[in-house]
Amino acid sequence: MSENESKPARSSRRRFIILLSVIVLVVAGWSGAWVYGRSVLAGQLDLQMKAMAKEGVQVSCADLSISGYPFRYEVYCKELISRDRTGAEGSLGALNAVALIYNPWHIIVEAKAPASVAEPLSGLLGEVKWETARASVKFSSASLGAFDAVLEKPEAAVENAVSAGVFAADKAEVHLRESPELAGTVDGFVSIAALQLKSVPNLTETIDLRGHLQIEGGSPLLAGADIVSLVQFNNGSLPVKLVLMETVIGKSRLGASGDLAVNGDGTVSGQLNMTIGNADGLLQTLKPLFPPQDNGFSVAQTVVQSLKATEKEVDGVPSITLPVAIDHGVVRVGFLSLGRIPPLFSAGS
Repeated sequence: MSENESKPARSSRRRFIILLSVIVLVVAGWSGAWVYGRSVLAGQLDLQMKAMAKEGVQVSCADLSISGYPFRYEVYCKELISRDRTGAEGSLGALNAVALIYNPWHIIVEAKAPASVAEPLSGLLGEVKWETARASVKFSSASLGAFDAVLEKPEAAVENAVSAGVFAADKAEVHLRESPELAGTVDGFVSIAALQLKSVPNLTETIDLRGHLQIEGGSPLLAGADIVSLVQFNNGSLPVKLVLMETVIGKSRLGASGDLAVNGDGTVSGQLNMTIGNADGLLQTLKPLFPPQDNGFSVAQTVVQSLKATEKEVDGVPSITLPVAIDHGVVRVGFLSLGRIPPLFSAGS
């Protein structure tokens, strides 16, 4: 250093060197912390896959990678495949999960099509495609805090030994979270916009669906509990409140709400209030769904005509309201059976 250099200049140079040293230390420390976090994340992924393998579920992932330095962790998995001991198999084109390093409890997930499932015991085969599929997953300290998923332009093809169907929609959404008003209760929301039943070409109207249900005492589900154990824990009857289930087809509307319960054998029981808006129009829209030789359509017409005297205006639409009873999956209006809801799980699960 020159003897002629002024003290302010020397002081300024020292401050610059100190600042540069601090930056280098911070970068080195941050890099070390990121690398350590990456190793912890990789170890947890491996641990969870081994834990699932012990439970009989084999999960494989091609080209698994963890990147995102310096401000996030990004896990990429191509061709995610799972297979259980029964031979049931599911696959996903690719999965990308991102979390910011300073907020690891909030994960953004994007899935690449297609997704497929094969269940040899029932002969079920299915494939789903979409334009985009994204989800936001927020965790609390001990459980899932909130789950929000949106699929744009989904299309599904499903078949088993006796039937097949192709479905498409503009958008499908699922939202799940613990109720902010009722402790221990889980709120679930689902909506499907412009659903098309492509395997029924005569049904030209699209369908809009939306539903909201509450599972009382369902918070353990957010912590990883399975529904079978939860039903057993609740003495074989898990309360479920159907806040709203609504289907809109053209100018017709079908809504339902009421109290249900999931039984120990997987069946559903309860009482619902059903509202049918523009019942005549709904019957004509759904007529293509009835087999030509089946008398179900004429029976439905007779029932609707017998209830015409009870019609009332709801939002400007003539509507029929009637009670619906569900007894272990069997759906009835009075003495008329409308069908059966399949069990949510088998008693031996």
